[in-house]
Amino acid sequence: MGQGVSTASWLVPVLAFLGGVLGGSLSFLAARAGNNQREMQGRREEWGRRFTAALTAVGDPDPRRRQLGRALLVQLAKSALASDEERQVADRLLNEDMRYDPNRTGLPAQDDDPELDAITFIEDDEANEHGTGSEGGRP
Repeated sequence: MGQGVSTASWLVPVLAFLGGVLGGSLSFLAARAGNNQREMQGRREEWGRRFTAALTAVGDPDPRRRQLGRALLVQLAKSALASDEERQVADRLLNEDMRYDPNRTGLPAQDDDPELDAITFIEDDEANEHGTGSEGGRP
């Protein structure tokens, strides 16, 4: 009888090799995914620090720093790292900042509200004349 190589004798090393390649590949992919996740988390944390710095600068009394803060806030809102909610917050902040007048001491003007026009204000003197004051209608 001839001494041939049996299937089992060459199949075991080939399967062991393929198992090693598969295991190594899966380990590599898992490590790469973990690294990408850590990198993205670090980038988001840096975005948050810059967003906080921009907010601080927008509220600064120095006009130059306020301008730089607004410019940074615009760029951060355009970033792919910003979520939709964060973009909306940045847009609202920029809109409010545009309406802010540092020389004005009163509250900012409110948008026109039709319900506000329907409100009737009664002063205390008028209420007492009509008998609806806090003293039960006595003068």
